Parts: sequence; structure tokens; C-alpha cells
Amino acid sequence: MARRIVVVGGGVIGASVAWHLADRGLGDVLLLERDRLGSGTTWHSAGNITWRFSLGHDAAVHGMFRTIERLTAETGQDTGWLWTGRLFVALTRATRDGFTHHAEEAARRGYAARWLEPAEARRLNPLIEPSVTAGIWFNPFSGRLNPADLTAAFAKGARMKGVRIEEGTVVKRLITKGDRISGLETSRGPIAADVVVVAAGLWSRSLLAPLDCHLAQWPCEHMYLIVDVSPQLHRQTPSFVVPDCLAYGREEVGSFLIGFFDEDAIPIAPEALPEPFSFTLLAPRVDKIAPYFEQATALFPALAKAPVQRFINGPESFTPDGLPLIGRIEGIQDLLVASAMNSAGVTWSAMAGTLIADLIEGGEPTVDPRPFAPSRFGVRSADAGWLQAQASASVSGGYRKQNILP
Repeated sequence: MARRIVVVGGGVIGASVAWHLADRGLGDVLLLERDRLGSGTTWHSAGNITWRFSLGHDAAVHGMFRTIERLTAETGQDTGWLWTGRLFVALTRATRDGFTHHAEEAARRGYAARWLEPAEARRLNPLIEPSVTAGIWFNPFSGRLNPADLTAAFAKGARMKGVRIEEGTVVKRLITKGDRISGLETSRGPIAADVVVVAAGLWSRSLLAPLDCHLAQWPCEHMYLIVDVSPQLHRQTPSFVVPDCLAYGREEVGSFLIGFFDEDAIPIAPEALPEPFSFTLLAPRVDKIAPYFEQATALFPALAKAPVQRFINGPESFTPDGLPLIGRIEGIQDLLVASAMNSAGVTWSAMAGTLIADLIEGGEPTVDPRPFAPSRFGVRSADAGWLQAQASASVSGGYRKQNILP
């Protein structure tokens, strides 16, 4: 009899996990989504995917590029993938020096990355003012897609491989028998399971807490703007990242998307979110990101007078070290988690699905699972105060360390 595997959560991570499990024929897979596929945090993701040389990220991005190509071929579902490249913009010499390990590794591998002269920088993005920079490194191994379309592609591919997907099904609690997972209690009644994978994003911690499992993740508010600019940007304008003002962005239907990984990010408890919280946003906090926006206007002068088209404030789950939680839950057999993607769920989605499938299948994992182990923070994970403070600091921490997360 085939194993009954239930995946909880129908965002880009849960959909990826379901597709990877079915692709390997690891059991009868059921995906449960509390609302509709892609709700929660997936739908408001910026959808950037950028190669960089750092722990786990290298393999994750290469796997993502291969997966996009395969998904599109197998399902016919367009993900909106577009190669654009990315500008790594340094406003200080220290930040330029911080880019060198990416640049050196790119050169070693023969990637067509390069430092830009001012004229080429302006050609790639006519809104940029190179004179205020200490250097601009162009990384061509980068692009963007539509997260909702990627989720739809994973889901379509999963269905084609026999996965059942039930939307509008709330998982109320996980059921154990001894030290094993045995099922779930849902809004549609109990469901038996041999294996459960929790990929519920913002709600993963709350779902696992009754089992005395405290995930080291906490949601924080994350904000970006879409502004009208002149001249309008070409669709293939490279995305950009500016660590000195904690900013990132890209073209968005001719307009200009710019977001910030602010210091002292505002934590928010999942239970404090309004119900239903599916395709929902939080109230704008103009004052919170105004200092970062003002800094960015020196680099992009057009922003000073550009009207704001839309203000996006949506919670994202962060961990103390900026790495996701992917792996087995200690003490409960056949219970796994793939959560807390630190606002980079699109980038991590293929690797998360691969690693979960590896662990369920057994044998040697494709990547070392230890850096992503859900238990790596030990008993501190149960301390909500410590966790909130760590998650808040982690939002800007990736930029300050030149890891360039999103």
C-alpha cells in the first residue's frame, strides 16, 4: 500500500513539495490549502531569482533555473520567467569590497558578470545616477517571474502526476500516535496520513506548537512600493540591489518597484492577523521606510517626484540566521517542515521540494540538510521574545552581511 503523504499549505513551497514528491512516486500525495493556492505570502512576492555565492543559495538557484525550464515544458504553464540580470550597486567602498567574493566566484566559473562603466549602467537602467556610486557589478545570472504563475505550474504538474489538491480546507491540528504522525484534523473532518509535510508559511509555527515543537520563525512586516516613473522602464531592465540603503527593486509593467529590508523590522504575531488573511495586506507604514526611500532618491533621482501607484505591506517569516527551516521534526517520526523562507520563497522553492523528497525517500540528500535543520536553534526557539528580536534583526541582517538575500 502506497504511503499517504499530506502536504499542508498551498503556497509556492507546498506546491513545489507536492510536485517533487509525486515526481518521484513516493506515495499518494494530498495537498491541503486553507484558502486558495498562492494565498498568504506567495501572491505578493517580488519574484526575483538571483545567483550569488553563499551557503545553499548557489545550489538553490541552479536547481530553480532547471526546474522552471522543466515545469514549463511539462505543463505548458508559463511562469512569466524573464532573464534580466541584476545590478549590485555599492554606494560605499566597503560595500563594493563586499561584492568581490561574488564577482571572483563568477569569474572563476566563466559567468559573463562584469563591473560597469557609467555609460553602460545608464543604458541598462536610464533612471540610475552612477556618479553617486562606488561601483556597480552586473550579474547576468538573474531574472524574475510571477510567483502566482510558478505556483500554478507546480500545482498543474503535481495534478498531472496524481496529486489531489483540496482548497478551502483548514488544518486545525496534527494528530500523533505515540512518537509518530498519524493524521490531521481539518475543517472537512479527519484525514489519516503516514507522512505529513508542514509548509504553511506564517501558520507553520502555530500548527506545530501543540506538539511541543517551536519553530524558530517569526513574521515581520515587509514593504515595497510601485511608483510611476519617466521614462518608463523596459521590461528587461535588470533588477537591482543596494545594500547601503537596504533597497532592492525591478521593473514592474513599465513602472518602478522598490522595496526595503528595514532595520528593526516590525514583528507581528500570526494570531493577530485578521481572518481570513489570504490575499490581504497590512496598513502602509510610510514613516518606517521613508528614510530608506529618501536615500534611494540620490541613486534614482526620478523617485523624488514619482507618484506612488501602490504600497505593499505584507508579512514574511524570518529566522535568526536568514536560512529557511527545511527538514524532519525531531521526536516525531514522519513529520517534516518546509517553512520560513526569509522573503525568498520563490528562490528556495525547488530546493525545498528536492530536500523534502530526499529525506522522505531516504539515501543521500542532494544538499547537506544540516544548515536548514528545524531544530538548529535548540530551546531558544520556544522563547517568543528572543525569537521576535532575532527575526526583526534578521530582516536587514542579510544586506548588512553582503549576503543579498532576495
